[in-house]
Amino acid sequence: MFAGLKKVVAAIVTAGLVAAGAAAPTQAVDTGLQPDGTIIVGPAAAKVIGQYLEKVSGRFGALAISRDGQAAAYYICQSRLWKNCDDYSLEDSFISIPSGQLAAKLAERRCRGYAGGSGGCVVLFVNEKWKYQFTLAQ
Repeated sequence: MFAGLKKVVAAIVTAGLVAAGAAAPTQAVDTGLQPDGTIIVGPAAAKVIGQYLEKVSGRFGALAISRDGQAAAYYICQSRLWKNCDDYSLEDSFISIPSGQLAAKLAERRCRGYAGGSGGCVVLFVNEKWKYQFTLAQ
């Protein structure tokens, strides 16, 4: 089920078309988080989204995008366990945190490093599920 969705979204992202059934492509100056909660993704971030979707299938991970829609970063857990991602310090504790949640924090941290002063980052994908509607800038 997700494999088909991943291929469709990856093809849309790499082709530079509209993703998730949202509005028509817009100019790059309009990228970023919009008042209605959608995100317009710039070309560099779209490329990272395509790379993420190719790699995350069957694994746990997350992708964050800068609020201006220009930068994105992801983290994919090396461990294929549903819990604790790659945080081996949690192995001997009674705490179990879903891997996607841990990956989201790591992806957001990486994204902030790339985003500079663009107002921070938001998590766009956890595993293969998107959290915001998004379109690609032309």
